[in-house]
Parts: sequence; structure tokens; C-alpha cells
Amino acid sequence: MRKDKFKFLKLLNEYRSVDYELKYVKALLKEVHIEFEIYYRTWCVENDIDLQKLNQKNQRKVDIIFLENKAHDLRQEIMLSSFKDEQIASGSNLKYIYKAIARKLHPDLLRQDDPRLEEYEEDFKKASNANQKGSWGELFDVVDRHKIELKDYKEAIECLKFDIKRLKADLKKEKGSYSWLYSNAESEEQRVEIVKRFLRHLFGWEG
Repeated sequence: MRKDKFKFLKLLNEYRSVDYELKYVKALLKEVHIEFEIYYRTWCVENDIDLQKLNQKNQRKVDIIFLENKAHDLRQEIMLSSFKDEQIASGSNLKYIYKAIARKLHPDLLRQDDPRLEEYEEDFKKASNANQKGSWGELFDVVDRHKIELKDYKEAIECLKFDIKRLKADLKKEKGSYSWLYSNAESEEQRVEIVKRFLRHLFGWEG
């Protein structure tokens, strides 16, 4: 049990690290997507490239790429759903964890002037959302911070492994975007090359 608990804590820290990196990348990309779009459109104007004509000519290719992105998101949802179904079918749904959290953190258990009320409300809401989504890492984060013991660390370990795998897949997708490559370019030449790759990939540009 002690060995399993240490392994669980190690995986939980890995989950937190990947989750933090993913949130950082997504937050950064919200701004970089706009920067990249302005940059590549400006570059196209300066180099007499008609984006509207390219788009019309290669509409089918553009549609396929967007469908591939949607398919990735759908595969992620199916993977998560099938994992949850498997857990439920085997009786391994870890519902007792959420009940243990509720017994300790439910805001109704505290007085309105209790200094812990805001923290408990926030963590209980986080645990409720995590339980509904099947986001084990978020649920275990609340468990660990409030010193709630688990009955079965082996099962928790497998759930964390699944969540880490899911987050890493999302992170790989985000870091594979042209906007991310653009944000990490160190010279004007590299930025131009990324734009050219983007145009070839999306529009079949032959320049």
C-alpha cells in the first residue's frame, strides 16, 4: 500500500505538471493565433498571394484538414467515454472518493463566517465538475490537498495514467500547430518558412 501511494503521488505530480503546461500553451496560443494570422495574411499581401483564390481552388483540402482536427477531438471524447464505461461496468467507478470529498468539503457543513468557506466551496465545485467529466487528475488533486485517503491506490494509478496520456495527446496537438511553431521562431527567415509550410499544407500552395 505504501509503495502504491508513493507511485500515485509521483503520477499526480506528473499530471499537475502536464496540466499546467497544457493550460499555459492554450492561454498563450489565444494571442499567438491572432498574431500568426495577421503575420501570414500580411506576408501574402506583400508577396502578391491571393488567399481568396487559393481558398476557393483548394476548398476540399481545407475542409478535410478541419475535419481531421474535429476527428481528433472526437477520438479524445470517445476514448474518455469508453474508459469511463469500462470503469463503471467493472464496478471501478471510484464514486466513494467523491462521497468522501463531499463529507469533508461540502460548504453546508461550515458556518458562513468560517474562513475556510471560500476555499471549500471552490474545491467542492472543482471536485463535482471533475467527477461529472471523469477527470481523475482534478479529482485526485482535491483529494491530495485535503489529505483524503484512498481505499485502492492501484485503481487510482491506472486512472491517473489514463488522464496523463489524454493530456499529453492534447499538448502534442497544440504544440504541433503553426501558431505554436511561429511563436517559437527565432528569426524572420524561420517565420517566413513556417508561413510557406502553412500555405502548402492548408491550400496546396506551390510557391
